[in-house]
Amino acid sequence: MQTKRQIELVEAAIRVTANDGIQKLTIRNVASAIGVSEAAVYRHFASKHELLQAILVHLDSLLAPQFATLHASQGSYKEALTKFINDLFTLLEHNTAFTLMLFAEETFNVDIQLKPQLDALLSGNLKQLAKFYTDAIAEKRCRADLKPIELAMITFGTIRLYVSRWHMQDQPTNLMDYAAPVTASLSTLFSLQ
Repeated sequence: MQTKRQIELVEAAIRVTANDGIQKLTIRNVASAIGVSEAAVYRHFASKHELLQAILVHLDSLLAPQFATLHASQGSYKEALTKFINDLFTLLEHNTAFTLMLFAEETFNVDIQLKPQLDALLSGNLKQLAKFYTDAIAEKRCRADLKPIELAMITFGTIRLYVSRWHMQDQPTNLMDYAAPVTASLSTLFSLQ
């Protein structure tokens, strides 16, 4: 578990990367972003590699509760998907820098040792979605002609595309404005009930 100071440093690192790019992610720039010395950062992270690892842990800790809602819902599968996308889009809209890190795997390509950790994070999220669709198919509340992992990939890809387009818009809009159309489209496409 990360300490309060480590989370503060991780969030500063995320902001630096989102605002200035991965090339500007240095211990010095993170320290400067929150007004501490480089030594203060090094007390918590021995290297940029450790800081990037901590970013992945932090991203995963923020996403895990979103995926947990898929399996905790007492309503229909369509209602569960709606809640999941609404909660996820709310999280992403209120954490723009976090969103840029989450959907930019190339950010972590600067450290080849992080690829397995990033892959594990993405694979874990896909498995959660696939389990959701497996359960829906078993209860005949979802189309069964596609594999659950394919449904999960389509869901993840759709979310990613909407979030990426939201980031690229010249005029600021609310990401939440896209939650209902995304949910409606996926529910119709998957015959989700």
